[in-house]
Order: sequence, then structure tokens, then C-alpha cells
Amino acid sequence: MMATGSDRLTHDERRALVRGTLYRIVGTPVVAVLGLANTAVIAHETGSAVFGLVSLVATITLLVPFADLGIGATVLSAGSRLQDNGDDPGAADVIRRAYRVLFAVAGATVAVALIVMALDGWTVLVGISSGPADRWAITVAACLFAFTIPAGLGLRILIGIGRIPSATVIQMSCPAAALVITLTLYAIRADEIWYAVSALGGLLAGQILGTVLALRASGLGWSAFARVSASNTGTRLLAGSGWLFVVGVGTAVGLQTGRVLLAHLSTPADLSEYAVMAQIYGVVWSVISTAGLAYWPVFVKRQGAAEGTIRMWWRLTAVFAVGAAGATIGLTLLGPWAADVLSGGQIDVPAMLALAFGLLLVAQAVHFPASVLLVIPGEARWQALWTVVMAAIGVGLGCMLAGPFGAVGVVCAAALGVYLAQVLPDLLWVPRLVRRRMTDGADRAGWQVGPRRSYREARRESRSRSHPQLPRRAG
Repeated sequence: MMATGSDRLTHDERRALVRGTLYRIVGTPVVAVLGLANTAVIAHETGSAVFGLVSLVATITLLVPFADLGIGATVLSAGSRLQDNGDDPGAADVIRRAYRVLFAVAGATVAVALIVMALDGWTVLVGISSGPADRWAITVAACLFAFTIPAGLGLRILIGIGRIPSATVIQMSCPAAALVITLTLYAIRADEIWYAVSALGGLLAGQILGTVLALRASGLGWSAFARVSASNTGTRLLAGSGWLFVVGVGTAVGLQTGRVLLAHLSTPADLSEYAVMAQIYGVVWSVISTAGLAYWPVFVKRQGAAEGTIRMWWRLTAVFAVGAAGATIGLTLLGPWAADVLSGGQIDVPAMLALAFGLLLVAQAVHFPASVLLVIPGEARWQALWTVVMAAIGVGLGCMLAGPFGAVGVVCAAALGVYLAQVLPDLLWVPRLVRRRMTDGADRAGWQVGPRRSYREARRESRSRSHPQLPRRAG
């Protein structure tokens, strides 16, 4: 049932949001301890120079989150329309087709990784080499990453059906699995580069658990891997995924290529400083993103309440801005100390780098509510175009600043790109885009699970209703 006033959360929505965020906050120290132990072992065994390479490979999921072609976002929206027993055929078919497409993507990714290994081309791609074991270890890491592409849909389904606390707990279990793998590698005295597989292995283990729980909680079970029903064969079940794919590409290029730029244009020391500070930043960002993702299904269910949605978006944006500003102060004051502890005193992070990550945190936090609101095809297209602009600014400035300013330069470049090409357009145009849903008919085309019509077809129908043709007179 919808709450009285569409700008207010229902009891169930509020409970899921609060519990999910509290689980993340309470679990953050546990995750931090696990991350500290994991990073301490890896940094001790690899040293400052190789640690940067290991971090670069281990965080491949941050560099290529768009490998799911934007389908993960579409599945999240479909999950929000699944009933408790999973008997919504349109939403179920969206998930079925998503799994089939992403299994194919995973297979292609494995094939590419094997080809690169056969050509001994990993050194050219990553820009750094630690020895002959790279080709094997990085290939295994790439294959693990490939399997995470379809496995990640389970967490999307959990968030969509309102099981945010469960999704949060599963996400926090990944570092524990990664630590187990790291300790196993330490016990067998594996080569340094093999530590790059621990984070990806832990991620895959958590995602598999999440998939099992999601398919049981949604009622889909093994039917999630069945063929699409005959009634939806040939329909555009994944409409809008293309634009969300562009959003994923632009976000990765604009925000996560700092490691690549530093690997090619700066020093291994700068790369290591960036890597350890990014890990601390990720802990803080995980709390904000957990709360923000909880609003995705909330916004989906309020498709027809434009004014209430806008008021909710304004409030959420303000809350995120204030929270991120407070976190920035803590990040600046405590970040260098935490980095020193995290690296066992081997990596010295300057306060300016911590402040730069804080500015990026505020920018991303202010933009995040709009990113989970504007997901129907027309709005996703608008979001995608500005994301491309953000990426161009971030990478362009990053290339110029990586050499003279190192890690601080690339982080500031990314932050400036977000402020200019995402935060500013959001504040100016989001209310107008949301109000346009009803007049354009975009809500009927974009929010419909398993749409049978394209966005243009829905607009033509809306216009024909607004301007009906008069019947011709006989003779």
C-alpha cells in the first residue's frame, strides 16, 4: 500500500531503508577490520611497488562495471515489480533474458582473457609488470571477473524486492571470503601477483550466495534460468539498458581510470597512495550508496506522482550533501592515519589527497539520488549524455594533472567533472524531467516491465491522444 502522500516512505520502505543502512554502518567496522587484515597481508607480501599492480587488477570490477551492459539496472527495476511469490510474468521474463545475455557476455570475456594470455599482452594493457606469473594470475582474475557479471544480478533482485538488509549483509561478507583466499595464498607462499585474485574470488563467493537467496526470496527459483515465455518472445524486455550501459561506461571512465592514468603517467608510489586511499573512500561511500540504492524501487513505485517524487528527491539530495560534507571532514582528518595503519606504515598518504577524495565524495553523494531516479529510457538517455561529458572532463584533466600533481590531480579532475557535468545539470533539470513523464507518455514506455512498445511509439501514442484526428466527412 502507498503511504498517504507520495513524498513519504511507507512503513515497509522505511524499515528496509533504515535496517539496510544500519547494517552497513554497524558492519563497516567489521568490514574495515577485514579489509585492514587483508590489505596488511598483501602490502607486507608485495611491497609498495607491486601493491599498486595488485590493487589495479583486484579492482577490475570498479574499472569495468558496465560489463553487464546496463542490464543490472533494468533487473533492479524489474525486481521492484516482482510480487512476493514471483508471479509477475513480465518482470520474471526480464530477469530470464538478463541472465541469458550476461552468461553470453561472461563467456566472451573469458575468451578474450585467454586470447590476451596467449599473446602475452597483459603488460601492455595494465602498464606494469611484476614478472612472468602475471599472465596466469591476471588471466584467472579476469575469468573470476567474468563470472561475477551474471552472478551480480542476485543482489540487484534482492534490492528490487525490498530485501535491502539481506543484500547489505551479503555484500559485507565478500571481504571475509577475500581474506580467507588471501590467507590461503599466504600459506602456500604464492607469487606476489596472485594476491590480485583474492578480492575477485571473495566477490564471486558473496554474489553466488546472494543469487541463491534472491531466487528463493523472489519465488523465481530455477525458473530464472528458463526460456522467456512465449508471450514475451521478441519483445524489448531490456529496453533502456543501452542508455544505462552508457551511464556505466561513462561513470567507470570518469571516476575509476585514475589508477590507469597514474600507472602510465605517474610513479608507482602515486599509484599506491591512490589505491590505499581509494579503499578508505570506498568504505565511506558504501554507506551512502546503500542508502541511495534503497530509493531505486521507491522511485519506481511512484511513477505517477511527479510532485511527490520531486519533493522526495530534493530532501534526499540535501541529506546526502550534509552527510557527505561531514564525512569529508572525517576523511581529511583521519584518512592519512588510516592509510598508514592500513599499509603497515609502508604508504604515506598526504592530507591533500584525503581532502580531494572528500570533495569527490560530496559530488557523488549529491548526484546519487538523481542517478537512481532517472532510469526510464528517456531520462536515462539524458543522464547518459551528461555522464559522457563528465568522463571527458575527468579523463582530459586527469591526463594533464597526473604528471605534475600525481594522485591529487586525477582525483580533483574526477571531482570537477562530476560537479560540472552531473551535479549542476541535476539541480537545474531533474524536476523538469520528472514532470515531463506524464505529458510525454514516458512513464508508460519506461516503467513498464517487459515493454512491448518503444519509447518513440509511446510518445506518438501520447501525442495522438492529445491531438486526435477528426473523422473525414463522406463525399
